Amino acid sequence: MDGKDLVAAVREAAHRHNMTWEMLVPAADRVDPTHELAEEQAYAEMAAAKCALHDHIVQTYGVTPRELAALATP
Repeated sequence: MDGKDLVAAVREAAHRHNMTWEMLVPAADRVDPTHELAEEQAYAEMAAAKCALHDHIVQTYGVTPRELAALATP
């Protein structure tokens, strides 16, 4: 995968996680535990996609994880 594909994968995974989170927590005062497993799986997929993108950036541009974090903050 190239960088654009990895960014797209992160965006798609984040969207899926957002959808499952909304099902798990449909209102500020409600939690629907029947959606907990789906939310956990979507979160894990999002984390894996982010990790793949992170690793790609570090390897492609030769920056350390600390440098990358510093670049990501204003």
